[in-house]
Amino acid sequence: MFVRQFCHGALPDLLTGAGLSDDDARGVAVDVIRRARMLAALPANDFDVLVTPFIEEVSQHRPLSAPAWLRASVVVAVRNSRLEDFHALGGPLRAADITAVTEAATEPLALLLEEPGTPVSNNTLAGLDERYPRAWACLAALSDLMASDGSTERACSMPQAPVPDLPGSHEKIHAERATNVRPLMAGQGVVASGVDSRFDQALLAMMQQVKDGNAEVVPLSALSRLSRNSDKQLRVLDFLLAHGATVLTTNYLLSPDVVAVRSRPLVKPDSYDLRRTMRQLRGLGPTHTGWIKALRKQW
Repeated sequence: MFVRQFCHGALPDLLTGAGLSDDDARGVAVDVIRRARMLAALPANDFDVLVTPFIEEVSQHRPLSAPAWLRASVVVAVRNSRLEDFHALGGPLRAADITAVTEAATEPLALLLEEPGTPVSNNTLAGLDERYPRAWACLAALSDLMASDGSTERACSMPQAPVPDLPGSHEKIHAERATNVRPLMAGQGVVASGVDSRFDQALLAMMQQVKDGNAEVVPLSALSRLSRNSDKQLRVLDFLLAHGATVLTTNYLLSPDVVAVRSRPLVKPDSYDLRRTMRQLRGLGPTHTGWIKALRKQW
């Protein structure tokens, strides 16, 4: 149902109706099939870790009747596909088109996840635990915390591993500056595709600040602001943790020694005005609250 009815039927129709060419719509559909099969082929624990970064951004995604983990899996398989390239850089896909696509994908993807079908020969979502051990340990602890009995904070420990360096010059890209975002620090405020594996100047500036010891906290609306590319997202998170930084999102705290999550309901992230959502302390644990209050003094 996912491949035949959604990827070869509903998805191309939605995309061409929004202005994509037939060839581009088919290209997105092929990428979505590939990503969905890779996600479905993962062991349960790996699946949980990779969808956890996106649970906070689906708090109001439709259908609301679907569990948060399923809506987050739609983000990983569908939203974070080549679909992003036709939305982030000026269209033609609008936010409403993305909403329609992800809503239509939810039930078909649920069926695929129950019966993955065709084996995956080259799964780029696998093996991230070995490449980025600190990020993986941190997200695994966060995943376990979110599945617990309502606790909001939990200690975690980082595995021993070489300290990663900044990306090389061949991985850099210059992105257009955003005019509708209120950044809290360097590392936000550019227009780039969230699935691009390269590093824009703002992201590199933020990583340089952390490496130099000039930023102990990295505020983000959501972890997708690091990247929608799971490999790159974990790579950046691993770098930040290795250099002792604490990452604060609208609902999460990720640090080398503790993870935290806002008690439900989660607050919807606002990528355009992070200050507004960071003012909401409801549901935060004591460590999380302390970091937010300290951050607010710097505004």
